[in-house]
Amino acid sequence: MLILGLNMFHADASAALVQDGEVVFAIAEERLNRIKHYAGFPSLAIKACLDFAGVKITDVDHVAIGQDSDANLARKVQYALANPAKILNLIRLRQRKQPMRDLRSLLARALDVDAKALRFEEHHLEHHIAHIASAYYCSPWEKAAGFSYDGSGDFVSTMMAR
Repeated sequence: MLILGLNMFHADASAALVQDGEVVFAIAEERLNRIKHYAGFPSLAIKACLDFAGVKITDVDHVAIGQDSDANLARKVQYALANPAKILNLIRLRQRKQPMRDLRSLLARALDVDAKALRFEEHHLEHHIAHIASAYYCSPWEKAAGFSYDGSGDFVSTMMAR
């Protein structure tokens, strides 16, 4: 099974390739485009992962994105309604993330392939779950505690997991 993990349209855009449960290659886009904390689409990082493994995007079974615009949506709306001055900001934020919703087109354009040839399943994961999973699934442990703390991924700043 071949999984491509992406952090995109968020600071430190990056890509990682996991094959049969083992990390094959991972790289931040900034290492290739030389733009510190790049927050766009990590096309160079994706190409580097695929090239390193000697595979094509059409070989990828799953693409996981560490961001889910719909995560905690009710809380986001509740916050915006309680703070009317923030509604415009919420709308702008959702509009800015709109390109992420058509991942097949983004990948097809970046890698010069026909979008219809892409066979992967797409998975959007809550931001902090992605942080915790990226550490846990590379660890040797069957059971572990996880903790993620940062600015505000998907409207949450902290998550603990077991």
